[in-house]
Amino acid sequence: MTSNITAAELFHRVAYIACANDAAPATLNKLMHETLVLACAAGLAGTTDAIGSLFSKVDVLCKQRHIGPADYFDIQKMRHDSNSAEPLAREQLLQDCRALAVFISKVFDTDLPAELIGKIPMTRRPQGTRQRLDYRCVRGVVRKVTDGIVTVEMAQGTGEQTLRVDCSMDKHDDLRNLLHEGTQVNLIDVTTEPGSDLCQARQVIVEPDFLIDISSLAACFTPYGHSPLVYTINRLKPQANSQAILIGNFAGSALDDIINRGDGYDWRETFKTNFREKALEYCTCQDLNQREPFHQEAQTQVRNISQAVDMLFRSAYDRHKAILEPSFVCEQMGLQGRIDLMTTDLRLLVEQKSGKNYAIDRGNPMTHGSMLTEQHYVQLLLYYECLSRNFSLPYNSIDGRLLYSKYAMPAGLPRATYYRKLIDEAINLRNQIVAMEVSMGRNGGFATVIGWLQPLALRTQPVNENLWNKWLYPQLCAVTTPLHDMDPLTHSYFCRMADFVYREQLASRLGVVEGTGNATADLWNMPITEKKETGNIYTDLRITDKQRSSTYNGYDTITLNVPDQGEDFLPNFRLGDAVYLYPYLEGTQPDVRRALLFRAALTEIRSDQVTVHLSDGQQNPDIFEAAGRRNTTGEQRVLWCIEHAGAGGNATAALRSLQQLISGPAEKRQLLLGQRAPQGDKTIELSRSYNPAYDGIILRAMQANDYFLLVGPPGTGKTSMALQYLVRETIAPACGDQDAGTPGGQRKNVLLMAYTNRAVDEICGMLCDNGIDFLRIGNEYTCDRRYRDHLLDHALEQYGKLAEIKGKILDTQVIVGTTSTLLNRSYLFTLKHFDLAIVDEASQILEPGIVGLLTQPEKFILIGDYKQLPAVVQQDSALSVVDDPQLNAIGLTDCRNSLFERLIRIEQTNHRTDFTGVLSRQGRMHPAIAEFPNHEFYFTEHLRPVPLAHQREASLDYTPTAGDWLDQALAEHRLLFIASADCRRPDISDKVNTDEARIVADVLRRTRHFYGDRFDATKTVGVIVPYRNQIAMIRKEIERLGMPELADISIDTVERYQGSQRDVIIYSFTIQQRYQLDFLTANSFVEEGHVIDRKLNVALTRARKQLILTGNVGTLQRSPVFDRLIRFVKQNGGFMEEQ
Repeated sequence: MTSNITAAELFHRVAYIACANDAAPATLNKLMHETLVLACAAGLAGTTDAIGSLFSKVDVLCKQRHIGPADYFDIQKMRHDSNSAEPLAREQLLQDCRALAVFISKVFDTDLPAELIGKIPMTRRPQGTRQRLDYRCVRGVVRKVTDGIVTVEMAQGTGEQTLRVDCSMDKHDDLRNLLHEGTQVNLIDVTTEPGSDLCQARQVIVEPDFLIDISSLAACFTPYGHSPLVYTINRLKPQANSQAILIGNFAGSALDDIINRGDGYDWRETFKTNFREKALEYCTCQDLNQREPFHQEAQTQVRNISQAVDMLFRSAYDRHKAILEPSFVCEQMGLQGRIDLMTTDLRLLVEQKSGKNYAIDRGNPMTHGSMLTEQHYVQLLLYYECLSRNFSLPYNSIDGRLLYSKYAMPAGLPRATYYRKLIDEAINLRNQIVAMEVSMGRNGGFATVIGWLQPLALRTQPVNENLWNKWLYPQLCAVTTPLHDMDPLTHSYFCRMADFVYREQLASRLGVVEGTGNATADLWNMPITEKKETGNIYTDLRITDKQRSSTYNGYDTITLNVPDQGEDFLPNFRLGDAVYLYPYLEGTQPDVRRALLFRAALTEIRSDQVTVHLSDGQQNPDIFEAAGRRNTTGEQRVLWCIEHAGAGGNATAALRSLQQLISGPAEKRQLLLGQRAPQGDKTIELSRSYNPAYDGIILRAMQANDYFLLVGPPGTGKTSMALQYLVRETIAPACGDQDAGTPGGQRKNVLLMAYTNRAVDEICGMLCDNGIDFLRIGNEYTCDRRYRDHLLDHALEQYGKLAEIKGKILDTQVIVGTTSTLLNRSYLFTLKHFDLAIVDEASQILEPGIVGLLTQPEKFILIGDYKQLPAVVQQDSALSVVDDPQLNAIGLTDCRNSLFERLIRIEQTNHRTDFTGVLSRQGRMHPAIAEFPNHEFYFTEHLRPVPLAHQREASLDYTPTAGDWLDQALAEHRLLFIASADCRRPDISDKVNTDEARIVADVLRRTRHFYGDRFDATKTVGVIVPYRNQIAMIRKEIERLGMPELADISIDTVERYQGSQRDVIIYSFTIQQRYQLDFLTANSFVEEGHVIDRKLNVALTRARKQLILTGNVGTLQRSPVFDRLIRFVKQNGGFMEEQ
């Protein structure tokens, strides 16, 4: 249990809720919810039970603390009430306060305090009539399983508390093995028999908050059998690239364009666009034009798609209602998906497939009496099921079709008949997959799964021997053989990292501490008031403009008006973020589960307006209104909402990376796992001198044959200088090579990577500033506008032939992209060989996400600073610690650490210095600012100023002469701490500090005054805060000053300020509660007896000339590092209390 969340503090909150008669009901409910979240965080810290919904966390703690059934029901009722913004009756509010207090007392094993006596009821009130139970879907948690009878504790606030579900039927054989105490379930279509205490559920959905993509689930219905292990196999496979895949992608685009363009359609336009967007895929396709010319196959697809569209919309369906690629999430069934084509009235549903269908070829139905391939049939049936659940539709109301675009119509457009048995099989398989994924996330155990991954064991039904021997068996062996051939160290490494990945996946799907991440389940589990506070939702949006991004696309650029979202609202969105745009009717609450979703990327964010680019444009500008209304009638306006869509693919990319490591060259694997020492060549010399301060370290990096690790502390120019020189030296003509740089001469290729698009933008800026030609792999919506001309599809617009495009890629020596982009396009390495890969900000990348990529180049250089902020990890830190001695021996002590840090540990352990280097000259901080971080954090690096002109200045050049005490202090001290007053209020978020917001605004006003004509909002001053909520409060205080020139000042979190600098930095610590110290100090580790607080280090090292801190001294001094900082400032005369 975390020591910084105290029972006394939480009880005080309960007392406030019980007595705050004047507070808004939504505020009281929100405060009750936040208090419950904190109590759960304290009780479950350091355990895998911290991962999941609030309902599941409450359930676990009630069980662990032996809370009785009556109190359990009251506590879950209180949780349910706290999710709502609706006012509670006074008596119910007090009963909820009692339940919350009981829960806190049990979690902390302490008595109720005297403070609560007389404020909350001391006894529970008998529960009266409750709302009617919705038997279509009952959410609950398994309490016990006995002889096929499953007792489920219900989550809804109804009078009934438990259901006894009969799962003794044969169809539930697999299910019974998956259920255990604590499993969350949805009971679908519950029925009861008169006179029996048992009920039947048509389906039981295991862990419904863990969504499985329908297409991935359908892919597990293979010709050789149905197994949850196929899901694992498919995640380990490298990203495939073939003509069949390219044809499928082209056919999907053709369907969109045929719908959008109608009679004016020209297939060549689709091909041009598709060719440009998929240039890398076309260039690296190994079987392009080998079996059939691509153009010929593409034209056949277009002809058949045109016939199908004509058939569907000639009379039966309204073409104007056609909607392309809508997405949906179905929490009831634990599924999500995206449909190729449907109508907004939900009458027509079409899924397109471009490949072979043997039933159509032979004219004979498949196994289930249908002309549909089994996995395609499953996919369409599950779309049926989810849409019918989400929108309460009868099963016979949707016309589902498979469009097999390889075949002429009408044979290529078979109907999908509703088939309950196959749906049940698919849900059974979904439950097995989820149970396995959740189990690995909670308990680890990938080592056990490896033992099951045997091709012959996966073959559970008859299959054509030629198909099996020639195609299926070799494909399975390509994945499983490397897993079974691992040596003991590699096996331990792979399994430990895979367990870490699965645990992180579970946290990202289900969430840990509500409001601290973007968990998928937050879309429906997080109260809308909490979403607004964390900035994770835009509501009440209205579409003001719809445009086509090109003459051939549908309406894909949507601009929406943003009304006032509340005084503390600050959007938690960035340009390029993947989002869901979805409609809802005015007067209702937005619900992602009850809408057709448009996947999009944010392309513009303003305070009063946002613009999104849809993944799929729509042919009819009125389709958006129709999507909002569907079949409803009335005068309510259609409003719009934006929420995060979630990445979803990070775990799969990491697993592929690990598989790439064990499938790649043995010498690379041995190097990365510390079993082979790196080599060097001391005879290598630089081709020229770049900078005396950097030449020595650049030379050492070039002399390394395998890898070099470059530590770049703050302000040392690791990107602008060191990275630049490394690239220039690598692509420079080789010494003594007369033909270098000429056609046929020796040329070296460099791959430049970083984890974030922002860091890649900085690399692109450096390359442009130095006239270095490059291509960037990525998409335009995550790329700074200044560098879009270098994107692969933009740069190749002038080329019309495949050979020309290949030539351009091969001739370009520098390729740039994010690590995730390159992981998902690993086929690049079949076309182009890289002599060197350089990874910038390498300390921000988790090891599984990079280790596979580094098996591809001849050599790699990692640049970073492990004493600054690492990658964001959601799982509890205690769960990522590694206690395996053989892994500890190769520097792997914590999976949260980067590969960069681990390899440095290996070099230190082996007392090698040839392959590591430190940039020790920093040109950012004045020595007075650098002194504390140098002493506390960089005690071994011995950072020194360059020195630049501003680092030599003896005093601050402020004008005019200082006035009051604070002006005087600002003029005299480069490092200042202004103590803030306690301003805690239970009705205001703990992530806001009103007094510090006022102090920050006042210091900004004075700084603007001091700098006069030299003031530049983008360079002079910046503000750093730990919480986004504090940004909104500071902005509000700035507005009151009436100084519009301060509006453009950057105010951001520590995480987003990493890599930036300003002349003056103001850091508002914000926190006033002890428990918040956990958040502020979470990224700390110990080195040589020193606590390295990475977040504090970043905050303190952004300033060039002056650093002003403001914080609550009483709270901060509970942290030893913060206490030393305050004492350091006091010793130097810079500690100030307001006078």
